[in-house]
Amino acid sequence: MRKKIGSALVVGAGISGIRSALDLAELGYQVKLIDRAPNLGGTLAQLDYQFPTDHCGMCKMLPLVERDSSSQYCLRKGLFHENIEIMLSTELVALEGEPGKFQATLRQKPAIVDPERCTGCGECSGVCPVEVADEFNAGLTKRKAIYLPVPHNIPNSYTVDLATCTLCGECEKICPTDAIDFRWEARKEFRILVVDDELIVRDSLKDWLTEDGFQVDAAESGPDALEKLTKQSYHLMLLDIKMPDMDGVEVLKRAKEMRPEVAVVMMTAYATVETAVEAMKIGALDYVLKPFDPDTLVPLVLKLYETVERSGEREMEVGAVVLAAGFGSYDPATGNNTYGYGEYPNVVTSIEFERLISGTGPNEGRLLRPSDGKEIGKVAWLQCVGSRDIQANADYCSSICCMFSIKEALLAKERTDGQVDAAIFYMDMRTFGKNFQRYREKAEKEYNVRFQRSRVHSVEPEGANGNLRISYTDLDGTGREEIVDLVVLAAGQRPPAGTEPLAEMTGVELNSWGFCQLQPFSLSRTAQEGVYVGGSFSGLRD
Repeated sequence: MRKKIGSALVVGAGISGIRSALDLAELGYQVKLIDRAPNLGGTLAQLDYQFPTDHCGMCKMLPLVERDSSSQYCLRKGLFHENIEIMLSTELVALEGEPGKFQATLRQKPAIVDPERCTGCGECSGVCPVEVADEFNAGLTKRKAIYLPVPHNIPNSYTVDLATCTLCGECEKICPTDAIDFRWEARKEFRILVVDDELIVRDSLKDWLTEDGFQVDAAESGPDALEKLTKQSYHLMLLDIKMPDMDGVEVLKRAKEMRPEVAVVMMTAYATVETAVEAMKIGALDYVLKPFDPDTLVPLVLKLYETVERSGEREMEVGAVVLAAGFGSYDPATGNNTYGYGEYPNVVTSIEFERLISGTGPNEGRLLRPSDGKEIGKVAWLQCVGSRDIQANADYCSSICCMFSIKEALLAKERTDGQVDAAIFYMDMRTFGKNFQRYREKAEKEYNVRFQRSRVHSVEPEGANGNLRISYTDLDGTGREEIVDLVVLAAGQRPPAGTEPLAEMTGVELNSWGFCQLQPFSLSRTAQEGVYVGGSFSGLRD
């Protein structure tokens, strides 16, 4: 590999982030590739097939030079490059400086499972008592609090979802390689300060938290708390908002001036929730509502302990930043929801259909209905859901929906040897890319996919058998109905969660829809010199 000529930070490890990282790495830059998710690949990790070839497209992402020595073999299973350092479960929390000499601050979530020791045996998942919706399968299946983010990754290690974990410790006990470590003994070094003017609250909290192994001090007032902070540091402060002499918000301000590193959780009654939210804007980590009991408060403190104690911030100097945070999808359950998404189990989004038909999905590639496992005989794709819709604040075309609906219809035909009746209900088919129109003609003429130009009014259940009735108007203005087994909603693109704070942090401008605003005649430059945008984060990319 050639001599390193600089460094860059790529935010987002989806398809565009990986492409950006590989291009920079091949040029000789040292690249930090980060993602807030615990896995690489973004949305593409959930897709087995891509148009126009209907095969996995991630192999095209391999380095264009020195391919044989790159140690790559399948990007859906992992990414390996000597010039790329990957940091997952990591977010950019601050960016200062100037182009060529940015100071980036990264915050990484705690790693409870050691990937070097984890063999992926699954014993831990087997004893975990928690079951939640599996994001990888778009909520169509359940996963445990300790789980594999992407089943086909290589190497593959388990991760713990602290938001749902009860910290029961069963997984740690059964792990054959001691890869799981909740660091119970380290609690003794974790100092907590409870600040409340009510004696019963102070004593109760101190008893509960001491019993769980923490070191706890108590203060009866704001001045008392500040005096204790002058004498020693604390990792966490549980701070009441309404106190005489000095309220919790004022204590928070002064505490942060004295001990910027202390994590603060506000304790409040319903009447002061707005004050607690305001406190979070000036440095509080979270808030809890009174009254509380040990069954609710202690697990919260345990999770905060894991987050505060293990989340490390890392500062680094980089020459440039590439924002490749991907895109979000419109939630069809919002707004008028005339299609019944979230109400009728056989109304799914395009991503959910991708998982239904995937070999690593809930049905191992068989086209079965979510409600009853019945083989699907008739599928309808509804276009422009959350796109070209003024009521949804989206008077734009998302640019991707037409092609992925055609692709999914073709996959359904191929998976059933042409037996499934596949219909696409659309306003306009925008097959504008290279070979896209030819792909559409292939679907229509060779595979008999029906293209029904129309405006769909609503989707309703047809009896109690799980079938669905689509009401629509054709080109003549005639109202019509059609009964299907499954409805797939082509949900439009949206800016991903966290776009606004990321843009504010990096000095990037946003357009009226909330996507990054690019400079004229550029596909990557922003108003902030040295900060670039890649892929769908700039808005409406295929």
